[in-house]
Formats: sequence, C-alpha cells, structure tokens
Amino acid sequence: MNIKHKYFYLFILLFALIDQVSKILFIKYFDINPKLLTSEFLHKVNEYFNLVIVWNRGFAFGSFQNNMFSINVLYIVIILSVICILVIYANKLNQKYYFFAFSLVIGGAIGNLIDRIAYGAVVDFIDLHYQNLHWYVFNIADIYISFGCIMLILGEIRNKPTSNE
Repeated sequence: MNIKHKYFYLFILLFALIDQVSKILFIKYFDINPKLLTSEFLHKVNEYFNLVIVWNRGFAFGSFQNNMFSINVLYIVIILSVICILVIYANKLNQKYYFFAFSLVIGGAIGNLIDRIAYGAVVDFIDLHYQNLHWYVFNIADIYISFGCIMLILGEIRNKPTSNE
C-alpha cells in the first residue's frame, strides 16, 4: 500500500471519528436520551443558528422516513454497498485530489452509518435559518458528504476534455 492510500484511509477514519465525537458530545452535553429518539430539544445559539435534535430515520434530507427495522437494514446494506463502490473507484482513479474528495464522502457516510446501526436513525443537530426560513437540519457528516461531492463535481469539470482534444 503506497502513501496516498494510507492517507486516504486515515482521512476516512478521521472524518468519521470527528463526526461521531461531535454527535456524542452533543448528546452528552445536552443530556439527550438516544433510546427515546424524541426531537423535543431546541437551543438557540444566535439569530441564525440553533442546535436541535432530529432523529433522521430516512434518507437524504429526511426523505422516506420510517420506523420499520427491515427498511433500516435495507438502508444499511445500500450505504455499505455505496461505500465499497466508492472505495474501489477512488483506488482505481488513484489521484490525490480524488482521494481527498472521496475520503470526505466516505468518512461522512460511515459516520451516518454508525448512527443508523447504533440508534436506528441518524443524529442531525445543526439548524441554520434566516427568520422563519430554515434549511434542513444536518450534521458534520452531511457537511463532509456535501463538500466531497462538490469537490468531485469541480474535479470532473476541471478534467473535462476540450473539444480540441
């Protein structure tokens, strides 16, 4: 395994760890009981930022919410499959830029996967808003996934062959 690959896996672990630590600190600091999976918490930080607890049982942006164990197992299998495919694809590309972008996406996916296995739902707690206009509640892993996807898109745009080639 060369040095690029070691850093790739190290970044994946680092991003997943930071995400998990942020969630554990949030749950412990505000004394939230994860066994209840209730979303009755609000801490106003300032006029644009709240800390809340949302237990996302669904997929992206809270879509396909469910309480069924079998659907959660399906989500876990899908997420594990996507993580494996992304690891294989990143190794195939074998470029530093893509390693970092994919490590963000994979690290975030692993962070959310750990929540889904541990709690049956993903812990979301960051609420950005302007007056009554709220964005979806999200977590650190979601930030990693979003930035990683943006980096991948920009990388593809940058590497797009011109019509002269």
